[in-house]
Amino acid sequence: RLLMYLRLLAMYASAFVPVAISLDRQAAILRPLAITRARRRNRLMLHAAWLLSAGLSVPQLFLFRTVTLRPPHNFTQCTTRGSFAQPWHETLYNMLGFSCLFLLPLLIMVCSYTRILLEISRRMGSGLFFSRDVSLRCSRNNIPRARLRMLKMSLVIVSSFILCWTPYYLLGLWHWFCPRAMERSVSPALAHILFIFGLLNACLDPITYGLFTIPFRRRWGCPCGHDPEPQPPSTVTGSFRCSASSL
Repeated sequence: RLLMYLRLLAMYASAFVPVAISLDRQAAILRPLAITRARRRNRLMLHAAWLLSAGLSVPQLFLFRTVTLRPPHNFTQCTTRGSFAQPWHETLYNMLGFSCLFLLPLLIMVCSYTRILLEISRRMGSGLFFSRDVSLRCSRNNIPRARLRMLKMSLVIVSSFILCWTPYYLLGLWHWFCPRAMERSVSPALAHILFIFGLLNACLDPITYGLFTIPFRRRWGCPCGHDPEPQPPSTVTGSFRCSASSL
């Protein structure tokens, strides 16, 4: 029971923590003046993500039980067999988990990064970044570059989430609605492999944020041996870095 609880906890955490990061990015762009409260806001969102993960995983402690099969099988397995009064109860429980683990986080991340891109495009179109007050702090080339970097990062984050988790949940949907056909066609080892592949998304996210946020060239210098000319952070890229460091 404890292992099944921790397994679902890991799945919820790997889905909710990227959601918290996307909400932090959205707040950094839509409300850049509130960046001083970012550390407290990020701490609350991370606590909420872990508390929700722990709370939504609690049913695992009561649904799973050990079932022993007598001869000729002679083995004991931790399963949900006998925990649901009707088969559709188990299907409903699995569909609720699928919605909270995959559909809802994906929807929030897509909405957050879409709002970020729309806000950057709106500011560029309104000429806000090219006013006299801001021209001393950022160059004209920084904003299109930041928008392109933000677009690439958004596509990579959402695509990696979909790519890593979709095979596992497609297999799960097949098992929930046609269990016998799935068990005859798919080996249990493949299900475990797809589950581990889904958790790989949690390992890819820090790499993605680092590649698109940390200024590697300015830290390491140019390959030719000349240090690049320092550029002051713009209102877009600067808030990104401050937001990432606080998170």
